[in-house]
Amino acid sequence: MKKKVIIIILLVLLIFTPVPVLARAGGGSSGGSGGSSGGGTGRSSHTTRGRSTYNQSPIERLASMAGFSLVMVSIAGFTVYKRRQRAIIMHREVSETLDILDDQDIFWNEKRIKQQVEKCYYAIQEAWSNQNLEVLKQYLSPSLYESWQIKLNWQQFQGQRNVLSNIKLLKHDVVNLYDSTDNNEDYFWVYIEGKMNDKMLDQENQIIESNNDVFVEYWKFIRNENNIYLDQILQQDEFEK
Repeated sequence: MKKKVIIIILLVLLIFTPVPVLARAGGGSSGGSGGSSGGGTGRSSHTTRGRSTYNQSPIERLASMAGFSLVMVSIAGFTVYKRRQRAIIMHREVSETLDILDDQDIFWNEKRIKQQVEKCYYAIQEAWSNQNLEVLKQYLSPSLYESWQIKLNWQQFQGQRNVLSNIKLLKHDVVNLYDSTDNNEDYFWVYIEGKMNDKMLDQENQIIESNNDVFVEYWKFIRNENNIYLDQILQQDEFEK
């Protein structure tokens, strides 16, 4: 019974822990985050006598299941909190700066920025999925556009398509910014937590690889007048070094 519980807990942790993928917009950037937890196994130095679950009443079984479910929910909640903790701290610090800058320059209005980022996120993911360079050009900086153009051309050369569906933006917050005297040098970083059905297909529409895990990335946007353009994507471990 204990082994089953441990296995289930490990599965839950794997499900709720973001892992790197080689697809989605930009190909998952140049790096990824991941890891494994180590541990040992052993026997208890004492024995416990009790009733087998087979001899429990329906109410007792229901109570046991409810208790186990509560543990699983708690583990999942802690995993999400841990994933977001660093970003929450950074966002809290930046929010104070945004409030000050907003009084001087409407560009730095946080609500407005988040709306722009959300629009960009969905447009970019869909354009990447459709291999639509014309749309991507409207949302990417020249340097990033050139890089992604090469990646998409390589996909087409190999007869592959990265199809994204059920695209979701779970959370996004500004976590870093630079405000220059020259507005065209302004930029900011955004914590991106997303999820989607991510499939790489070949010429015969056969799935080469697929992923639908929650992922965390940091997106850098640069400013051109009052417009924003995606300039760089870093994975969680690359940004939070």
